[in-house]
Amino acid sequence: MMRRAFSLIELLLSVFILAIGIISVSALFPAGIAQQQQTTDDQLGPVVAEQALGLLRSRVRPEDFGSFEEFGILGVLGGSTTTGSYAYRPAPGDWSWIRPGVIRTAQPDVQLPAAEQPGSIDLFSRVAQRTNGTSAEFCEFPQGIEGSAITLYGAPYSTSRSLTAPLLVVSQRERWWPDVASGVAVQGAPQYAWECMFRRAGGRVQVAIFVFRVVGVGGAVREWRAFRQGQASSYDPAVSTGATSMVLPPVPYRRVLASTGTTAQTATTGDDSVAQVAPGWAQPLTPALDMGQPGPFTTGLLGQGVAANPGALGQGLLPGDFPTATLPPVQHQWQFPGQWIVDNNGNVHRVAVGRRSPSDAVQVRFSAPVPRVPAAQVHVDYEAAALTSRGVRTFHYVPAIIDGNGTQLVPVYATVRDL
Repeated sequence: MMRRAFSLIELLLSVFILAIGIISVSALFPAGIAQQQQTTDDQLGPVVAEQALGLLRSRVRPEDFGSFEEFGILGVLGGSTTTGSYAYRPAPGDWSWIRPGVIRTAQPDVQLPAAEQPGSIDLFSRVAQRTNGTSAEFCEFPQGIEGSAITLYGAPYSTSRSLTAPLLVVSQRERWWPDVASGVAVQGAPQYAWECMFRRAGGRVQVAIFVFRVVGVGGAVREWRAFRQGQASSYDPAVSTGATSMVLPPVPYRRVLASTGTTAQTATTGDDSVAQVAPGWAQPLTPALDMGQPGPFTTGLLGQGVAANPGALGQGLLPGDFPTATLPPVQHQWQFPGQWIVDNNGNVHRVAVGRRSPSDAVQVRFSAPVPRVPAAQVHVDYEAAALTSRGVRTFHYVPAIIDGNGTQLVPVYATVRDL
């Protein structure tokens, strides 16, 4: 029996089919890799947050924190907004989210090698208080808030334990995962990093922890430092929060929703002479949920505002939030898909459907409706006359794009826990 060889047409057809198969399989690789990374993030994000919480609990206790009243400070919002910050007292003894200080230059009283000190967080901004300024440290209140005898640059501390701010430091290496011991050579970029902020609510001290990855051009894992002198790719203030706002901690970024500021620097503070809740963020006055009226408190949908008054309709989203051919402004990066957000009420939100370019629909949908909160005063500090509107005042989140060199922070997880 004579065996016939493959004809040229059959050979070419088989090569063509093989090529189609290879192309099809290779097209699945990026999606598969991205899905695998997402699964890893979902699994390890809470693990990193638990490690961070354990470290913070070993370093500071709730009784180490105090109140602004101890220092004779009553007009907290007015005092903080004049320095580019935004903090207030929702109730006697309580205070809103405040970020730790970030050490900029090596200090003699910090028990870390000089090379490891920049980027370390100073929980009570002791360095700024000792040096009477921000040349050595980023801090929440760059010019300080003056009390009866002491000036605060960060979260209030218990005066019954210390007359000056206690020096409680968490190094940059300790905020990596896996962490790297002091004095040990770094053998590659860490897989994750985390940052935190504190508040006092109902007499309880709470901590918000943000877990994220740092990637460079092409997806390469990068080493994260909250501040590294002379290296703009770590954190470029001119891109992120304005060149004159270098004194503020870069992560997490705070967005004041009622702010009319058009830059990242002005959008992170607010005017204490007006109501600090935009109309679109006021909670519905009727107790029943009306699912026929889409909105953040019913369906988790955030809508478009109007240019003259961004909060008059919807929640202030505008078509021009993401200009063409420019980096997405940090004050609008809370709208990114997959973003993790902590609001002033301590609720954690996840962006299920977001936007990042001018071509995207002008709407954002959270994975769940925004929880309502009990009737709360939302104007200046608690002594002032309350308004009838209640709602969300601030968003806190990890800025996704931090410089012009392609370095990105990828939000992985956020949680709020009692300290």
